[in-house]
Amino acid sequence: MLTYRMKKLLLKFNPHWIVLFLSGLNLLFMHYSIFFTDNENPYYPFGTYIDNILGIVADIGFVFFIAWLFSLRRTKVAVLITFYVTLLWSFSNVLYFRFFHYYISLSAIGQGGTLFDVEMINCLVYGLRWTDCYYLIILFALVLITRKTSSCFRSINRILKFILLFVGIYIVSIFYYYTHVSRGFRLYAPKAFVFRRGSIMSLMVETSDMVNGGRKLTEEQIAQIEKEIETQMHAVRQTVDGMENKNVIFIIVESYMSFVSYMKVDGKEVTPFLNALKCDTATYYNGQMNENVTIGESSDGQFLYMTGILPLRSQITISIAHNNVLPGLPQVLGRESRMVIPTKASMWCQDEMCQKYGFEELVSSSDYTGENSDWLIDEEIFQLAMQRDKTSKQPFFSVILTLSMHQPYVRQKDTTFPISKTSIPDDALASYLNECHYTDRQIGMYFDHLKRTGLYDNSIIIIAADHSVHITDFGGVSKNLPFYLINIPASLRSKMWKGECNQIDLYPTLLDVMGCESNWYGVGNSLLSQDYQSLVPKYKWEISEWILMSNYFSKQRKFNKKIGSGE
Repeated sequence: MLTYRMKKLLLKFNPHWIVLFLSGLNLLFMHYSIFFTDNENPYYPFGTYIDNILGIVADIGFVFFIAWLFSLRRTKVAVLITFYVTLLWSFSNVLYFRFFHYYISLSAIGQGGTLFDVEMINCLVYGLRWTDCYYLIILFALVLITRKTSSCFRSINRILKFILLFVGIYIVSIFYYYTHVSRGFRLYAPKAFVFRRGSIMSLMVETSDMVNGGRKLTEEQIAQIEKEIETQMHAVRQTVDGMENKNVIFIIVESYMSFVSYMKVDGKEVTPFLNALKCDTATYYNGQMNENVTIGESSDGQFLYMTGILPLRSQITISIAHNNVLPGLPQVLGRESRMVIPTKASMWCQDEMCQKYGFEELVSSSDYTGENSDWLIDEEIFQLAMQRDKTSKQPFFSVILTLSMHQPYVRQKDTTFPISKTSIPDDALASYLNECHYTDRQIGMYFDHLKRTGLYDNSIIIIAADHSVHITDFGGVSKNLPFYLINIPASLRSKMWKGECNQIDLYPTLLDVMGCESNWYGVGNSLLSQDYQSLVPKYKWEISEWILMSNYFSKQRKFNKKIGSGE
């Protein structure tokens, strides 16, 4: 009886309109699922919500129009294509946001092969929520609407008018964007831009940037870049003799956060080795580092540390940077260099980016001789690093990436440090702390190896995080990251800045510590600067963007001589 009444009600309306309305619901569900998930949502002004509706209408109109053309003007087919495209796009964005904290961008689609990695798929599956039942419900609603109502899928004239209405709204929105909203809005607030302007416009603007093949800088922009470079080069630097023969070992720890150092579970320290290390007289420790990563997450962390350049805010940085000449840290340090990663070489363009940074060797999961998956656990990654250490000519530069603290946080993997629900009620936090304990143990074993082989005393060792945890706020814990600088002279440790700092500051700090002379010191501030400032002003983000989007260093001969071609 219910089905009959619903059918009778639906026959009073043109099913085209209802299916298109459901398509709009798909996008509405996407935007507001992200809206309520985002802890930093910037969408509060009332006009934003009106913009959101207009953006959804424009997206539906564009997809419907393209589908109508490609289906040879078959309206029913175009309507159904629009529904399924918006359903898939909505679901993909909702799941992607829970993992990467941003809408899907064109640059993310370009890295799509990575998302089909088995381990990555497992991570995404853990992002499913009960609210995702919406997609099953909306599919069921579509079946009820379209079943036995094919005779109602006509009214071509009305649909054509509908197409014109959508296209008209889209043209108006584009005109509004270019006349009232600067491109900079998308650059500093990419999530807000998609929420307000819709997915299609965001993808079109990004496509425009990519098709243009780089941005031509104005004389004023070049002058600003050169001024920043000169300012950094003439900063007062602390110099220490004898550092040029030291090895540099850089451990980038996945999702490591400072609050862990202050936690105990059942009276036991979560990270006993690292806690002892930060109290060592040979260690400079700062637990107040702010993260500067954006859409690229882990790849952004590496990029910041290796180049001293801030990442792009509206697209994945490596999608642009892998074609650029870069002032990579290995080139500036000028010694045998390698990066040891726990994944396949092609994951997140690691093979291409390592070449751009100037590494001579990339050691990946395929180089591990034991039984392993494509993602190595930390015990395995440090075993790889130990093997390479034994055959390395000193001084060398080695970067080691860990992985075991990677989300999802759904089970405890370290059996030596079980955490009960009575101790930590939050299952995700308990899993994360358990993984932190495991990684701490592996770092401790690696340090034992360095001391046994005599490498420890002749090495400057850096330990830093790639980024904080984004999938959950763990009940509102601090997002600060830790930074360890080990075995630097006491004369330098006493002068190091002790307060709040940034990831972007590590590059110039390391150049100062090692006494390196370069034509590029990054856009950050050395922690050895006498007038250190922790604020990262807007103009530094803009300068970084100009450098990346214009491939600045490829056009500057004085940098090419020092940095290398990078091609």
